[in-house]
Amino acid sequence: MQAAFRTRICLPLLGLTLGACSAGFAQEPAPQAAWAPPIGPNAVFDTAPAAAPGHRLIVTDLNLGPDAVGDPHSHPWEEFLYVIAGEALVGLPGAEPQVVSPGETFVIPPRVVHTPKAGPDGVRAIVVRVHMADDPVTLP
Repeated sequence: MQAAFRTRICLPLLGLTLGACSAGFAQEPAPQAAWAPPIGPNAVFDTAPAAAPGHRLIVTDLNLGPDAVGDPHSHPWEEFLYVIAGEALVGLPGAEPQVVSPGETFVIPPRVVHTPKAGPDGVRAIVVRVHMADDPVTLP
Protein backbone atom coordinates (compact mmCIF):
# COMPACT_ATOMS: atom_id res chain seq x y z
CA MET A 1 0.00 0.00 0.00
CA GLN A 2 2.85 2.38 0.75
CA ALA A 3 4.29 1.86 -2.74
CA ALA A 4 0.92 2.64 -4.29
CA PHE A 5 0.63 5.78 -2.13
CA ARG A 6 4.08 6.96 -3.29
CA THR A 7 3.25 6.31 -6.92
CA ARG A 8 -0.19 7.96 -6.95
CA ILE A 9 0.43 10.87 -4.55
CA CYS A 10 4.16 11.58 -4.08
CA LEU A 11 5.34 11.37 -7.69
CA PRO A 12 2.68 13.76 -9.02
CA LEU A 13 3.43 16.16 -6.15
CA LEU A 14 7.15 15.92 -6.88
CA GLY A 15 6.48 16.65 -10.54
CA LEU A 16 4.27 19.61 -9.63
CA THR A 17 6.92 20.96 -7.23
CA LEU A 18 9.76 20.59 -9.73
CA GLY A 19 7.63 22.12 -12.47
CA ALA A 20 6.82 25.13 -10.28
CA CYS A 21 10.48 25.57 -9.35
CA SER A 22 11.73 25.28 -12.92
CA ALA A 23 9.02 27.64 -14.16
CA GLY A 24 10.42 30.32 -11.87
CA PHE A 25 13.88 29.80 -13.32
CA ALA A 26 12.61 29.79 -16.89
CA GLN A 27 11.34 33.34 -16.45
CA GLU A 28 14.73 34.66 -15.30
CA PRO A 29 16.92 36.02 -18.09
CA ALA A 30 20.09 34.05 -18.69
CA PRO A 31 23.21 35.73 -17.32
CA GLN A 32 25.10 37.62 -20.00
CA ALA A 33 28.82 37.29 -20.45
CA ALA A 34 30.53 40.65 -19.93
CA TRP A 35 34.01 41.87 -20.68
CA ALA A 36 35.45 45.02 -19.15
CA PRO A 37 38.29 46.43 -21.23
CA PRO A 38 41.25 48.21 -19.63
CA ILE A 39 40.83 51.89 -18.77
CA GLY A 40 41.33 54.10 -21.81
CA PRO A 41 40.65 53.72 -25.53
CA ASN A 42 40.79 50.10 -26.71
CA ALA A 43 41.06 49.38 -30.44
CA VAL A 44 38.35 47.10 -31.84
CA PHE A 45 38.80 47.72 -35.60
CA ASP A 46 41.25 49.73 -37.66
CA THR A 47 40.69 48.37 -41.13
CA ALA A 48 40.15 49.26 -44.76
CA PRO A 49 36.54 48.32 -45.54
CA ALA A 50 36.08 46.71 -48.96
CA ALA A 51 32.88 48.73 -49.44
CA ALA A 52 34.77 52.04 -49.15
CA PRO A 53 38.12 51.87 -50.98
CA GLY A 54 40.57 54.53 -49.84
CA HIS A 55 38.92 54.80 -46.42
CA ARG A 56 39.63 53.50 -42.95
CA LEU A 57 37.07 52.25 -40.40
CA ILE A 58 38.18 52.90 -36.82
CA VAL A 59 36.16 51.49 -33.91
CA THR A 60 37.21 52.00 -30.29
CA ASP A 61 35.83 50.62 -27.02
CA LEU A 62 36.28 53.57 -24.66
CA ASN A 63 36.38 52.84 -20.92
CA LEU A 64 36.98 55.78 -18.58
CA GLY A 65 36.88 55.81 -14.79
CA PRO A 66 34.71 58.12 -12.67
CA ASP A 67 35.06 61.81 -13.59
CA ALA A 68 38.02 61.06 -15.91
CA VAL A 69 39.06 63.81 -18.32
CA GLY A 70 41.09 63.17 -21.46
CA ASP A 71 43.22 65.49 -23.58
CA PRO A 72 41.57 67.98 -25.96
CA HIS A 73 41.82 66.83 -29.57
CA SER A 74 39.96 66.68 -32.88
CA HIS A 75 39.62 64.33 -35.85
CA PRO A 76 39.59 65.04 -39.57
CA TRP A 77 36.15 63.38 -39.92
CA GLU A 78 33.03 62.93 -37.74
CA GLU A 79 33.22 60.90 -34.57
CA PHE A 80 30.17 58.80 -33.63
CA LEU A 81 29.74 58.05 -29.93
CA TYR A 82 27.40 55.37 -28.51
CA VAL A 83 27.28 55.09 -24.71
CA ILE A 84 26.91 51.58 -23.26
CA ALA A 85 27.26 52.33 -19.52
CA GLY A 86 27.79 55.35 -17.28
CA GLU A 87 27.67 58.81 -18.82
CA ALA A 88 29.79 60.84 -21.21
CA LEU A 89 29.91 64.61 -20.87
CA VAL A 90 30.33 66.15 -24.30
CA GLY A 91 31.24 69.80 -24.52
CA LEU A 92 31.72 71.40 -27.90
CA PRO A 93 32.93 74.98 -28.37
CA GLY A 94 30.09 77.48 -28.04
CA ALA A 95 27.58 74.93 -26.69
CA GLU A 96 26.46 73.84 -23.26
CA PRO A 97 27.95 70.47 -22.21
CA GLN A 98 25.58 67.61 -22.94
CA VAL A 99 25.17 64.41 -20.91
CA VAL A 100 25.04 61.29 -23.10
CA SER A 101 23.52 58.31 -21.25
CA PRO A 102 23.42 54.56 -22.01
CA GLY A 103 21.67 53.85 -25.30
CA GLU A 104 22.16 57.40 -26.53
CA THR A 105 24.40 58.67 -29.32
CA PHE A 106 26.26 61.85 -30.12
CA VAL A 107 28.01 62.99 -33.30
CA ILE A 108 31.09 65.19 -32.97
CA PRO A 109 31.62 67.23 -36.14
CA PRO A 110 34.93 67.02 -38.03
CA ARG A 111 37.86 69.14 -36.87
CA VAL A 112 36.01 70.32 -33.73
CA VAL A 113 38.18 70.24 -30.62
CA HIS A 114 36.57 68.16 -27.88
CA THR A 115 37.70 66.72 -24.55
CA PRO A 116 36.59 63.23 -23.45
CA LYS A 117 34.92 63.40 -20.01
CA ALA A 118 33.27 60.69 -17.95
CA GLY A 119 30.40 61.09 -15.53
CA PRO A 120 30.56 60.27 -11.80
CA ASP A 121 30.29 56.50 -12.48
CA GLY A 122 32.69 56.52 -15.43
CA VAL A 123 31.71 55.75 -19.00
CA ARG A 124 31.90 52.87 -21.41
CA ALA A 125 31.22 53.81 -25.01
CA ILE A 126 31.79 52.66 -28.56
CA VAL A 127 33.43 55.28 -30.77
CA VAL A 128 33.29 54.97 -34.57
CA ARG A 129 35.12 57.03 -37.18
CA VAL A 130 35.59 56.72 -40.93
CA HIS A 131 38.68 58.46 -42.29
CA MET A 132 40.40 58.72 -45.61
CA ALA A 133 43.12 56.07 -45.54
CA ASP A 134 45.99 58.59 -45.34
CA ASP A 135 44.43 60.95 -42.78
CA PRO A 136 45.82 60.99 -39.23
CA VAL A 137 43.57 59.54 -36.52
CA THR A 138 43.71 62.69 -34.38
CA LEU A 139 44.70 66.27 -34.97
CA PRO A 140 46.62 68.36 -32.42
